[in-house]
Amino acid sequence: MTAVRANDGATREAAIAKKPDRRPERTRQALIGALIELILERGYETLTVDDVAERANVGRSTLYAHFGGLEGVLKQALTSPSLRLAELVDLPIAPADLVPQLDHFKSQRKRNRVFFVPPLRGLWVRRLAELIEPRLEALAHGQSRPMPLLPWGFIATQLAENQIALVANWLALRPAASSAAIAAAMIAMTRATVDGLAPADSMMRD
Repeated sequence: MTAVRANDGATREAAIAKKPDRRPERTRQALIGALIELILERGYETLTVDDVAERANVGRSTLYAHFGGLEGVLKQALTSPSLRLAELVDLPIAPADLVPQLDHFKSQRKRNRVFFVPPLRGLWVRRLAELIEPRLEALAHGQSRPMPLLPWGFIATQLAENQIALVANWLALRPAASSAAIAAAMIAMTRATVDGLAPADSMMRD
């Protein structure tokens, strides 16, 4: 019996040791959530590391350890709404796949309009471009495309600008077009820009 209890105890200890520690991720999410809350309340330009750390109930050293500074928190906060937009470059996204995100933008347009005007709009464009650029390069390599007409970073930034501008202008329209129409337009625009600025080899020969 003693040996059985000892084995049970060792099994439990091993299970505990293997269990992932979710505290770092909870801390990261708390900091991201705190930043977004403060941006919606006060804007971004006047925020400090201390403001965000205090709202998240952590020390400023914790913020630096996880993100390296305020811009790192913002970069991560802007990643989630950017991922699907970046995927339009090289994945077969259908308009219906994009509609839920556009519907969310629309339902939150009054609350989140700060993200569609400077300075946050420019920072969002930059983050989206960072996600687009490696996809462009991988797409060109996979399809044996020639070198693009312009630098990859320039093309990525232009794509990001176009996508964010389309959403911003759509949200400002009265009456607005449907989410499905904007989704279809964004997909067509993205693919046309990719083909126009980083054309396939057959297009170059023509």
